[in-house]
Amino acid sequence: QNITSQLIGKWEATDSDGITGGLNFIDSVHIIVTIPNQSLSEGIYLVDNSKDPMWFDITFKQGKIVLVMKGLLKIINENAIKWQISTEGERSETFRQKKTDNVIVLKRKV
Repeated sequence: QNITSQLIGKWEATDSDGITGGLNFIDSVHIIVTIPNQSLSEGIYLVDNSKDPMWFDITFKQGKIVLVMKGLLKIINENAIKWQISTEGERSETFRQKKTDNVIVLKRKV
């Protein structure tokens, strides 16, 4: 079973401030990211499962602007994934290297 088929579907998490966000893997390429107070929406994702944790990048296009959100992804089990966004541009090799790296555990939404 490949990685993308394990990911397809909706995943949600609520942070310590009670704000809920999520990832919706539409298919093996398209994703919708829900982050409160952000205008990001549909993007294209790429998973490199030769790395551990897996490299997980989402590319958003807004007009002529292209934004790549680099991160890490680990499948905890069939109903939970761990996701980290590298906010300073450089990808961390492991989870939570800098205080600015956000680590989120998302649960599968049925």
